Amino acid sequence: MKRRANDGMNLKKTLQYVFTLVVVTVAVYFFYLQFKNNADILSAYHFIIKPYYLLISFVLGSAALLCGPIVWHLFVNNYLDKRLNFAEGFSLYCASAMFKYIPGKIWTYAAQIALMSSKGISKVVLIYINMVGFICLFFDAALLFVYYYFFYMKQATFGLSVVALSFLLLADIVFIVWSNSILNYLIIHIRRVFKVDLQPINTKRSIFIYAQVIYFFAFIIFGLAFYFLGLGINIEIPFSNIIAVVASIIMSVIIGLIAFFSIGGLGVREGTMFFLLKQFASIEAAVILPIVGRLLIITAELILLMMAVIIGVKFGYFNKIKQQNII
Repeated sequence: MKRRANDGMNLKKTLQYVFTLVVVTVAVYFFYLQFKNNADILSAYHFIIKPYYLLISFVLGSAALLCGPIVWHLFVNNYLDKRLNFAEGFSLYCASAMFKYIPGKIWTYAAQIALMSSKGISKVVLIYINMVGFICLFFDAALLFVYYYFFYMKQATFGLSVVALSFLLLADIVFIVWSNSILNYLIIHIRRVFKVDLQPINTKRSIFIYAQVIYFFAFIIFGLAFYFLGLGINIEIPFSNIIAVVASIIMSVIIGLIAFFSIGGLGVREGTMFFLLKQFASIEAAVILPIVGRLLIITAELILLMMAVIIGVKFGYFNKIKQQNII
């Protein structure tokens, strides 16, 4: 029986790796076709590096990525008696974040559970924190994208646009005000049916608001980072289209997070950005910017990871990890 279960787990892992490889291969082939089909236009593009703009883009992109550890730090401290300082929260979050590039979406959560095992916070709470963090991110993304699509692009009447935006705002308010009650109601039934010891969840409402404000500014900063990135590689996007750039980033991030079959959203984010960017920007921007943008993000993530490891080792934040079974 145990051998059969292990065989099933091995098959599942193998399928995850194969599926991930297929997704990345398809994405690479897709962009190869775009380069090939638009060879005449792209051949006229002059690749010129402007270091000053690239530096601005890198700084802005790194600042936007810091929203992740900041929000996670806020939520985690809500459940700890002995709170983490920001350096410790930054170190633990960034050290686990790069596990998203391993096939299978559980590895980041598993790493967080391992790193936080000595802090007195349960696995369930850590998974809950990541879940509500995504919901906060989603509401910000939806509100900004609806504004872009209905008001900026004027794809609907003013009345319908107001209704759509009002509905999202109302749903967001309901989530902030009653999230604890809704989740604890579900916990009662889960505990009863599955006979598991789940403790009630209680998150301060102000944290949900702080998280959404932070994510909102992060999206705007990311939009500016991609705008300067374009200038840094000689691709000009009118500044008046900055809202459209933000919208393309928003949708690529959300779809990349939802796409469980991809590692870190590789291929999925770039494909989404391509289809959205080509609606208002040149083909050079649509084809080249998502690829260079991914390189920018990975570089910033690696630098944040190195900083996290250095800080964690220097101050001993990784020394108290308990040996335990994860997931």
